[in-house]
Amino acid sequence: MSIQYYSLPLALDRLYLGEGLATCSLRQSIDQHLHLMLTTALGELPADENFGCNIWDHDFDNMTSGAKMKEMLRHSLLCSIEKYEKRINSIRVDLQIRQQDIGGKLNGYRTKRRVEISISGVLNATNEAYEYCDLFYTGPLSHH
Repeated sequence: MSIQYYSLPLALDRLYLGEGLATCSLRQSIDQHLHLMLTTALGELPADENFGCNIWDHDFDNMTSGAKMKEMLRHSLLCSIEKYEKRINSIRVDLQIRQQDIGGKLNGYRTKRRVEISISGVLNATNEAYEYCDLFYTGPLSHH
């Protein structure tokens, strides 16, 4: 018997209309779950305040050194993934953080912190290599 994985976001209105929920592959399901984990701030989910990651706790942090912040975020992500995503093992989290100016002369520039996240591991079900990458901008500082 094969396991069905549902696509996020859940379109519950389809159930009301008598239609089934959209499904996805195992890899897509893990991708969506990791993205949800990355975009959820710790404490945001009332049912489990430990779900998510602390990347958003440092959104406006200009005092912590880049290397220290990178290691704190990497460790937080790794702990969350190990706790909440049991379909992969041998998990490795790599981060790249740098400043980037976004915008132009007309509307001004905003300096953002660009956070590139790469997560790799092994799928428990098939023993195949797994890789996921995501990108976020944080810290909306503006200048002209």
